[in-house]
Amino acid sequence: MSRISFLLIFILAVASLPVINNWLSHRSQTLSDDQIGKRLDDYISKNFDKIIKTLREESIKSSYAARDNAVKGKILQYKNEIFDPAYPYSGNKNSKVIAVGFFDYSCRYCKAIKNDIKQLTNDGKVKYIFRDAPILGNASLKAAKSALAIYFIDKEKYFDFHYAALSHKGEFLDETILGIVKNIGINEDDFNNSMKNNADKIEQMINNSKLLVRELGVGGTPLLIIGDSLLVGATDLNVLRKKVDELSREQG
Repeated sequence: MSRISFLLIFILAVASLPVINNWLSHRSQTLSDDQIGKRLDDYISKNFDKIIKTLREESIKSSYAARDNAVKGKILQYKNEIFDPAYPYSGNKNSKVIAVGFFDYSCRYCKAIKNDIKQLTNDGKVKYIFRDAPILGNASLKAAKSALAIYFIDKEKYFDFHYAALSHKGEFLDETILGIVKNIGINEDDFNNSMKNNADKIEQMINNSKLLVRELGVGGTPLLIIGDSLLVGATDLNVLRKKVDELSREQG
């Protein structure tokens, strides 16, 4: 391939970049191939670092855009499963803005944002669905099953257990869980009966949540979905509120 051909292909590849467009806009006169080649050669030599920087920035933007589109596609694909109203929810049940949080009771990042999530639901602008997705071992699974067993006894007591469990430091032993159960006012016999009688439903709910985490391509918790946006990790309360407000305005 000749030098002029290579240079032309290079410029065509980045012709949409502002740094190239601005240069080309001032050179509309008809030039010979040799003149074009020399000018392109000179321009690239003088602005090589600037061109590479711009290319990298555009590449990053394209990657983020592609990732965001893929995520939105996944959320749309599994919309009914993600926003399933059969799971515990808090906040404004009539809100058009619905958020979903996938969490693990042993996850330190889930523990770190528990108060932010409580504040977000207390704002009264969002319906927030809680999805128990224990991925950190048997202790987490045991806590998640216990939470849902309480949910089938008293929906409001579920949240008492939820926040108490996220406040707990250390492993979830049987006596630890039973202590939380008693502290929130649930009878031990009722708890044990619910664990037994609702075992199949509880297991299915947990498995569905864990499957969604995998299908969405996320390897950990917390995982928050607000509208068609996916937020992974300990997301700041102000970021969550901003997203809720944006969706509220969009939906009128």
